Amino acid sequence: MSPPPSDPRRSAHFGDMTVMSLLISSLILLTSYIAFRPRFSEGRLLIDQLNDLTAEEVSALPEGTLPVVLGRGLGDSNRSFKIQLLRLVMQRSGVPHAVGLTSTALSQDAAVDALATGAVGGTDNPQAITVGAYGAGPSLDRRLRAIPIPISAGLLGLRVGWTHRNRLGALEGIQTLDGLRRITLLQGQGWSELGLFDQAGLRTYATPSHNLFRLVSEQRVDLFPQGIGDVEAQELTAKKWSNSIVMEPNLLMAYPFAGFFYVNPTNEALAEAIQRGFEQAIADGSYQALLERIVMTPWLKQRLSLRQRSVIYLPNPAAQQSFKRVKPSHWLVPWDDLAAGRIQTGEELCALPRLQALCQ
Repeated sequence: MSPPPSDPRRSAHFGDMTVMSLLISSLILLTSYIAFRPRFSEGRLLIDQLNDLTAEEVSALPEGTLPVVLGRGLGDSNRSFKIQLLRLVMQRSGVPHAVGLTSTALSQDAAVDALATGAVGGTDNPQAITVGAYGAGPSLDRRLRAIPIPISAGLLGLRVGWTHRNRLGALEGIQTLDGLRRITLLQGQGWSELGLFDQAGLRTYATPSHNLFRLVSEQRVDLFPQGIGDVEAQELTAKKWSNSIVMEPNLLMAYPFAGFFYVNPTNEALAEAIQRGFEQAIADGSYQALLERIVMTPWLKQRLSLRQRSVIYLPNPAAQQSFKRVKPSHWLVPWDDLAAGRIQTGEELCALPRLQALCQ
């Protein structure tokens, strides 16, 4: 038996329904794309801003994930050594975590006050900072918990200075501590160096971080000493203020100094994770590789010109207690030789195998 003839009206109706379904499906897809496209764009923005970790994002972290929010300092970015080191350390720690910088810069005093409260978010700690990187000293040890591994193996205690081009003549020929006492140095409010400079009889002007390069550009100070590991990241900030801000070419201040990671004393989980991860990064060589890649850069070698510098050593008795917990193998800088006067020039520092990567 042959099949019954098809109804042309039914076929036409089915075809119309198929076309209509396709049109509706296409419309739904188009509407969904338009609706979700801003979210995709927003996602791209978030990826670009992974260096920030806001209080809102911290509050939304899954349970069991450690918020690791580093206080953003002068000139800090996602390329800064201390945030890259913190990322490496937390990766080596083996614990779930989220790492980022505070969304805006904080003075050290404000950051320490927020950390000391123990709050994460809220009015006492609105940027949800959970870790800071500061120069070790007794005042900080009384308020916060230090992880006693030098962030840059002691290189933070090797200091060169930003100055105004017009001040270079006044700085030329300074080779001793007495020479340094004749000029005015600049540091940030709350910085650990202030007590050290006072003990050495140096004239120091302290100001909030956002004013530092302004005072250099206005020639209200002679020299703004900074750790050699920080100056490359700061160059862009310096040039925004004035093209006349330059690195002084002949002096290297050296004093036993180290930056530690600091957390609230009750934040046991984060302190243990940083300690464990840091030790692992040192053991597997990834810390040394990061130090050479990020700190001992071709830019720094060229601008530092270490061989031509005179070294002026300053004692730092206040920090000695903090440094007793540092393993000798964690230092790159020969502090005993500097203190005894056996090393007085950059040329002599460059003769040391562990520092040759700093020299041209």
